[in-house]
Amino acid sequence: MRLGDTTMTAGAGPRTFTRGDGEALRVVEGFRDYVLSYRAAVTPKPGWSEADYEAAAEKKRRRLRRLSESLRRMASLPDGARVLDVGCGDGANCVLLARERWVALAAGIDLQLPACGVDERGERARRLIQRLAGGESGVCLLQMDGTRMGFASEGFDVAMSRSAMEHIKPVGQVLAEMVRVVRRGGLIYLGIDPFFWVRGCHKRGVVDVPWAHARLTLDEYQRLVTELEGEDAAAKRRQRLETLNRFTVATWRETVSALPCDVLDWKETTSEIGQRLLEQFPEVEETLLPGVETTDLLTERIEVWLRKG
Repeated sequence: MRLGDTTMTAGAGPRTFTRGDGEALRVVEGFRDYVLSYRAAVTPKPGWSEADYEAAAEKKRRRLRRLSESLRRMASLPDGARVLDVGCGDGANCVLLARERWVALAAGIDLQLPACGVDERGERARRLIQRLAGGESGVCLLQMDGTRMGFASEGFDVAMSRSAMEHIKPVGQVLAEMVRVVRRGGLIYLGIDPFFWVRGCHKRGVVDVPWAHARLTLDEYQRLVTELEGEDAAAKRRQRLETLNRFTVATWRETVSALPCDVLDWKETTSEIGQRLLEQFPEVEETLLPGVETTDLLTERIEVWLRKG
């Protein structure tokens, strides 16, 4: 079978993996490579050219530009605003936010700060940040646990988190902390990558069984990867899945709606690649884990805007 420029085959047979309940799932050679190749990375890789760095930097600029415009549109924020980025990663959002005229402080926290590292990964992160920086002040990056923030209450006008909520546990605790450190009337923005869409298990979780993470228990998933790649790879891939919040879209809505905030906007983005792949592998919908629905397979992004009451 062919999708785009990538050929995927089920081999002669076809090859299958049998779940504990006896259900046989197709193993589709090339599925993982296709899913991982359709979207360009923004995290620097070994061997990147200057053009690769610039393309990633420009993508980050566009994302931040849209986010900044939405922030000003959602609420009347004062000049001299204080913004907190929870799970800031390389700190790119903070560097770009600090260039906005209405931002006085852009603080970022994360358990690890790649740009501060002395290894090759740190050097790559700094090369990317250098393309975004403009000599601005007002940037503060701190190594800190988002579930136990060392900030005073109501010290920020905005708390945001992009592509981090799915990684932080317990998620209810980090959300409560974000509410605590934002002033009354302030904004909270959440950009969430839900677990069950086709890439929601992240790069290490994708395998050659379509939506394996939405159709197999963790034990079955580990057994599958052991058959395909061996025990070491299986242990690493399972460990990655265990670090993620395996929430459905409905669970995210329930969790966020329980916060003492007004929901200003809730947006779910449907994955185009997910739609195409689901048409190609319709049996996926018939073999989902309990509680997982089609909307979970196709929702690649949840964006939520909240105002603290």
